[in-house]
Amino acid sequence: MTISNALFFDANRFWRITHLGSSPLLVGVVLVGLLMVLPAQAQSFRYDQTPLRTVFNDLHETTGYRFLYRDALVAGRSVTLAAEGNAVFDRLHDDLRRYNLGLRVDDDRKQVLVYETAPTPPAVLTGHVLDAETGTHLPFATVTWRDDGQIRGVAANESGLFRIDSRSLPDASSVVLSASYVGYAVQSVAVDPHEAAALSIRLQPDATPGKEVVVTGTFFHSDLDTTWHALIRPDLYAPLGEASVLRALQPLPSVALGPAFGAGLTVRGSQSDGFQVLLDGAAIYNQQHFFGLFDAFNEDALQTVGFFYDVTPAQYSGPPGGTLSFATRTGAQTGFRSTVGLSNVAARATIEGPLADGRASVLVSGRYSFFDQIGWLGNAHLIDQGLDVDRATSALPDNSFERGQRLVVPGEPSALFYDAHAKLYAEGTSGRRLTLSLYTGLTDTDQPALRVFAAGDGLGGETLDFRAITTQNRWGNDAASLQVQLPIGSRLYNRTLLAISHYGAQYAKGDFPYRRNPSDTLVARRGPFSYDDTLIELKALSQIDGTLAFGSWSSGLEGHQYHLTYEEHTLLRERPFTLDQAAIQLDAFAQLDVTGPRFWNAQLGVRSHYFTDGDFLRVSPRVRVQAWPQGHVSVGAGYSRNYQFLHRLVVQNTTSADVWVLSTADQPPGSVDYATAGLYLRPSSSTRFQVEAYHKTHRNLRQREISAPARQDAGLLATPWFFDNTAYARGLEMMGRQQLGTATWTASYTLSRVELQNNVVNGGARFLAEWDRTHQFSTQLQATLTPSLTAHVSWLYASGTPNLLAYELPDEPAMLDAYHRMDASVQFRRALGTATLEARVSVFNLYDRDNPWYRDVVGIIDTSQRPRRLSYATVDVYDLGLQPAFDVAVTF
Repeated sequence: MTISNALFFDANRFWRITHLGSSPLLVGVVLVGLLMVLPAQAQSFRYDQTPLRTVFNDLHETTGYRFLYRDALVAGRSVTLAAEGNAVFDRLHDDLRRYNLGLRVDDDRKQVLVYETAPTPPAVLTGHVLDAETGTHLPFATVTWRDDGQIRGVAANESGLFRIDSRSLPDASSVVLSASYVGYAVQSVAVDPHEAAALSIRLQPDATPGKEVVVTGTFFHSDLDTTWHALIRPDLYAPLGEASVLRALQPLPSVALGPAFGAGLTVRGSQSDGFQVLLDGAAIYNQQHFFGLFDAFNEDALQTVGFFYDVTPAQYSGPPGGTLSFATRTGAQTGFRSTVGLSNVAARATIEGPLADGRASVLVSGRYSFFDQIGWLGNAHLIDQGLDVDRATSALPDNSFERGQRLVVPGEPSALFYDAHAKLYAEGTSGRRLTLSLYTGLTDTDQPALRVFAAGDGLGGETLDFRAITTQNRWGNDAASLQVQLPIGSRLYNRTLLAISHYGAQYAKGDFPYRRNPSDTLVARRGPFSYDDTLIELKALSQIDGTLAFGSWSSGLEGHQYHLTYEEHTLLRERPFTLDQAAIQLDAFAQLDVTGPRFWNAQLGVRSHYFTDGDFLRVSPRVRVQAWPQGHVSVGAGYSRNYQFLHRLVVQNTTSADVWVLSTADQPPGSVDYATAGLYLRPSSSTRFQVEAYHKTHRNLRQREISAPARQDAGLLATPWFFDNTAYARGLEMMGRQQLGTATWTASYTLSRVELQNNVVNGGARFLAEWDRTHQFSTQLQATLTPSLTAHVSWLYASGTPNLLAYELPDEPAMLDAYHRMDASVQFRRALGTATLEARVSVFNLYDRDNPWYRDVVGIIDTSQRPRRLSYATVDVYDLGLQPAFDVAVTF
């Protein structure tokens, strides 16, 4: 497509001709020719958002070329271009492609035909974000670009795969994409947005890499804003030696401060049974080893996690207390490497490497404890406290025998935990990917002891003797998942998941404390209590993801099949309570994430649930919107209704293995109506501040009958738990962050209230939940002291929890004293040739404060009477005191 060369003047050729010493006549002829073509030589064309009809008319008048077109093809369309001479038609041809229009230039007839072309599907850029050293895929990495001064982007999926529709990119010949991931240096690459491409963006680890938690609870904690990600570093926040994600989340204002021996997380007023944990898509039903001290996962095997505590996307079932999603690392694809580690409680090892010439990889990781083999740093005492054999308490009354001593003589404990991970990752042709993930974990503790008992009913018997008792706590969780991911055309992506989870728990205590509350006498009786719980879940998921010019969408189907058995032995019932349940749950979901103009974003989702036991059909809407998401000030709001068909039963003040039961036709599923709003300030790149408020109304919460305070109905329930509790939770949360050179300071504050209500408890009036804390404050400082040395210190404060004994005894304080402690750790990391050494020293409860955990009834020997008698007193039971720990690891 050219225009006759006679139309335009070649100045260089003229210069050569006039300097050849030609005759004056020849020069004169050339000058005449120059005057004839001079207007064409000087012609340039510039248009800025000019309507096509105006451009065509202008070119016709300037060049004499006539444009042939239909008005409907050009109506409402404009172009921006700049060109010199005959290049104008080439530029115009390129710009009209986005309108599916073409140009055909006829130089002989001086005509330009404008015609409609067949629509060409927009290009889709796909790619992976990888570790440059190992080739490991980096899940949930962010890929961003600038569009008219605004930052836009997408998040990779759990395999590190991202997809970008070219219509969401700026209309330019080249766009710079920047990939980022916590613990890695940012890498940028220039791409042509009009061409489909498959990219591999490799990120170099920075000087202080670490495992991180991707917080996606709020608009400010979005997948595209990594501001807060580095605050949640389990490798640094490891006061008990082994890195812990659950403890690393405690600085967040939405997570309630809990004791060292607490199990699960309490998120925005929801009790811990509403908290879900996934590993590569499979459910894990006991998230912690050893009474909540350690996570049930080896940190060396984890690449990243996502924590959803606000309006959860519809792709997740989204129980009331949020979702914590773990991802096992894909193995190194550039060569084999190993990691071995040792802490004061366990040893671990990981090996990983490529298969099939780098088209696949494998990772195997294991961890095994030696609690009862090596008594480093008070390991045996941790077992005594965890099993409630010899927990520290406040001082006993003056008239008690051996003041300050419990009436228990602990024996030799037996304790262990282990966990193992394995993952196979393979890439096929045409973008197909297969992942096989395996996990097994177990905790097994056994603590014998001698306890003083009295003859008769334990109230004033004159014969006191020691009896042998045993406390046993055991749980095991096995999980396997198979995922297949493949593209469907250029714009869709399918993910299929098959998973199985098997959970078993056994607990037995020979001196479990039972309480009764006569009006004039405090009575505490100890006796056997035990249970056995088994749960098997089969899960199938098919999900399709697509890209749009204004965002992305997902839809899919998910099915669960449950089989559960439970048996409980207690002094409250003459016969064992048994349960055998089976149910199927079918879910359908759709999610639309809209990236609007610079002033707003929105996430719209809906999920339906059908549960066979009771034929329950429920719909869960999920909506959140944000205004001015990239501004210095932004606001957001959201609403969701979430349902819970699987419930965890908690024994009050007992760190026992988790018990799970299903909803039934007689005991409907739990639900929560959840509203949230927030204000987010970003005055500079180093300063962040946010304020959020929430309100939750829970229905059909489960609570054990032996844990309910001031119960009016003395009869036994049909099941050992209430199912018709209502809870009301509300809170105001604030969090700020300030970058101070190589240090980061963070502080958060929460004002909240959680109340329960049941018609047969406390006269039907609302009462404070046992996990309620009115005030909570945390502050932490992370500092890089040298390229190899990083320090972390945190201080946590919370007002006391309710004293449940106050509902039974008028002289008891209504609330426990405040809880506060300081934790600190120092981490060292240095390359030693081809190996890397990492070492960490940490201290839990640095100033060894006696922090009230709960208030309980304990036995004492009353020395004020003769003969001495067994009596009872109330004391504060304390959380873990000063506890040092260490961890060393070498990667080679």
